[in-house]
Amino acid sequence: MEKVEEHSFLEYHGQLTGDIRVQLLDLLKSITTSAPPNPNRKKLIGIALELLDNAQRYNASDRIGFSWRTEGNMLVITIRNLADEENACRLLRSMEMMESKTPEQIDDMFRDQLVNKEFGAKGGAGLGLLQIARKVGRGVSAKVEQLVKGQYLCTSIVRTAL
Repeated sequence: MEKVEEHSFLEYHGQLTGDIRVQLLDLLKSITTSAPPNPNRKKLIGIALELLDNAQRYNASDRIGFSWRTEGNMLVITIRNLADEENACRLLRSMEMMESKTPEQIDDMFRDQLVNKEFGAKGGAGLGLLQIARKVGRGVSAKVEQLVKGQYLCTSIVRTAL
């Protein structure tokens, strides 16, 4: 008899508030608890939390698209949100900068940002993305598409081993 792989899947499209973010995280905890034991469970949920937090913080609307799915032994987390030009460009700059760095350089950048006093009103130090990159290495990507003048669709994707 052929072995059937267990798949984990959650997709959400709608409003993102603090309460909804907590409910999504509770649902993810339930999904991961009912799956076979995984020593990386907290790390994986932490990545989802960071993506949701960034989407809520930098969103130009109150709506997002979020998915959590397994592909074989990989977890793929995707988040989509609207952003203004400044935040969309900052996302791209952060991704380009991280792509050219070694894991050690990313660790150093993370430590440097922890003491950075140049945070904006919404944060903006890039700690969230650096934290994710520290956890998954090169498994972080993003793309930005201009929808109309001044409005961009940002898609962030994290791929990591289960």
